[in-house]
Amino acid sequence: MLNYGDTPIIVKRVTAPALNAFWRRVPLRRGIGGGCYLSGDPVLAGGEANTLGEMVSEKLEYLGRTLNARAADTATEIAVAVRAAMNRLASKGQTGAAAVYIDTEAINLLVSKVTDACQFAFNLTESTGPEVLGPITYFAGRVEKIISDEVRSKMDRLGIPPDLAARQFNILLGDLQNRKNRLLDDYSHGMMGNNQLKKDPIVNVINNLTNSPGSIQQVGIGDKFSQAAFTQNHNALVGAIDRALASPEFAQLKQDQKDAFSDTAAVVKEEAVKSQPDVGKLKRWGTRLVELSKDIGMKVAAAEIVQLLNSMFGG
Repeated sequence: MLNYGDTPIIVKRVTAPALNAFWRRVPLRRGIGGGCYLSGDPVLAGGEANTLGEMVSEKLEYLGRTLNARAADTATEIAVAVRAAMNRLASKGQTGAAAVYIDTEAINLLVSKVTDACQFAFNLTESTGPEVLGPITYFAGRVEKIISDEVRSKMDRLGIPPDLAARQFNILLGDLQNRKNRLLDDYSHGMMGNNQLKKDPIVNVINNLTNSPGSIQQVGIGDKFSQAAFTQNHNALVGAIDRALASPEFAQLKQDQKDAFSDTAAVVKEEAVKSQPDVGKLKRWGTRLVELSKDIGMKVAAAEIVQLLNSMFGG
């Protein structure tokens, strides 16, 4: 038995068609406790059936481990995003706009996380059936709760009346739930936004789904990620971030501005040091870093970082 959260997934016998496309063609029936299992006529030899069953088990277990790790990453990302948003708006004297801005960040993060997870799951399994949709649904629910809990914990620091904060938070909860349900419904029907799901990664899907002008367009970073350009320039991006943190411009910042820049830079650097980064995460947080650099007066760092990001994304 496999478990992802409270969802048991029991892998049993498989049929001959599964040799070619077992994720999509093997019939699924309900298992113990509402889980799903593969079933059918035992037409394969015992050794072959067991081997194929083990392949299914391994993929589902790997999917579960990966989704757990991605959910844990969400807690760090939303905390950094909320903190950076509050510091950024405070530096402009726009604390009244913080709730709306944070809500936008929260929704975009949920869309990004669930979209990336759906694409990963499809790349791994080429399935949108219950055996994959179950873990994805559980993951999406975790992401929704992690994000809403973090925003709720910061509402009392936004300087707005409690009754207004409560109304704003309830609106956010509804928006998060609606967006999550739409993404899951799309996935269950083999769709992602306006596109049919394909095994090849869809780099620009986040922009298509958020349906907002967003900061990416504001700094002019392109949509076509190049792994070759990333490999050539990722060390330079790490170096640019390190130079920015050691620069006179950074030293002159207020402490809250230093914290916001350092937190955002750490996320970008985490992806930049990888041989194969999370493309959506690199683009999203790289854009935030450039915008923040401009807002707090680190123009040299902004120019250097955006130039390197453009080389990777074709801006």
